[in-house]
Amino acid sequence: MKPNIGEVYRVAFDSANSELKDIVGAFEELRARKERIEKVVTALKPLLGAEEAAAAAAAMQTASEAADHASQSLEEVSSYQFQAASSSSGDPFASRLNSALGHGVSRKFSR
Repeated sequence: MKPNIGEVYRVAFDSANSELKDIVGAFEELRARKERIEKVVTALKPLLGAEEAAAAAAAMQTASEAADHASQSLEEVSSYQFQAASSSSGDPFASRLNSALGHGVSRKFSR
């Protein structure tokens, strides 16, 4: 018995969604680690000197903002791609291929 194409896509989406949750979990662990390191840097600021500590804090802040932006973009793209794929009446992989190649894959080419 042939599996339903929609079910295959659902399983693939669920798998990708699970991987995304794992990535977000790892990101949250890194964010907590970064906050602990920032507290240590703040505590050591008098020993390191004000200029060095300020530069390190600024670098960490910039990295944190970039990571936050990347996380938000990843979540938005994931949600948008699923909505676009689930709302179209055709094959979502074919539509992605069409957009990547800039033309319809389903066109028949004459020789």
